[in-house]
Amino acid sequence: MSRARPETRISLPENSTTRWYATHIRRYGYGYRALGFGRRSSQEKRFGALLGLGSFHGRSLLDAGCGFGDLLEWLQGRGVRPQYTGFDLCAPMIERCRKRFAAQGSSARFLVADALGFEPEAGPYDYVVASGIFGLAARGTRARIRPTLERLFALCRRGLAVNFLSARAPRRSAARVYVDPAEMLELGLGLTPAARLDHSYLPNDFTLLLYRTPPWTLENASEEAS
Repeated sequence: MSRARPETRISLPENSTTRWYATHIRRYGYGYRALGFGRRSSQEKRFGALLGLGSFHGRSLLDAGCGFGDLLEWLQGRGVRPQYTGFDLCAPMIERCRKRFAAQGSSARFLVADALGFEPEAGPYDYVVASGIFGLAARGTRARIRPTLERLFALCRRGLAVNFLSARAPRRSAARVYVDPAEMLELGLGLTPAARLDHSYLPNDFTLLLYRTPPWTLENASEEAS
């Protein structure tokens, strides 16, 4: 397996989001609590919902807001080996990812970047996923949802999956952003006629799955070829 290539170190302007994560890294170290998850099991349930988008094995996968690369490790533990690229706006997280996966001889690539400014080096990715990037009640989070979804969907060839904290959650925290599932489904349908919403894995969370190529067109092609 090829070793990870060194990446250019990019410094993004510090904002309330990067400060929040930097503080939590100092407090909790490089674990799920530093990312704002109350339990590792809730983080992994979100990963399972993202995997509902399709088969990532052997496909190019962009992980927007990759944190410590936990999704990649979770996938590898299940025998799923994507051609993985992750980015995050928090530089300490990316430094951690590079050390963590370079030690494994991984070819995964990690970049310091913001979702709205990220530019791929070699065209779109098969799949794009984003877990937890809209959860923190930082300034401008709600205003960024639509342009970020539009940008991430433009980067995928097959599909995009993004999760949100649900406005239907039985309990809420003032430090979090909760989003109406119906509004997000309507937003997704404005990008593609093939959209799916999964609100079944946690009471306070949902995942929006958007497909570049509607699955029914693939089914029709398969039937015509048989």
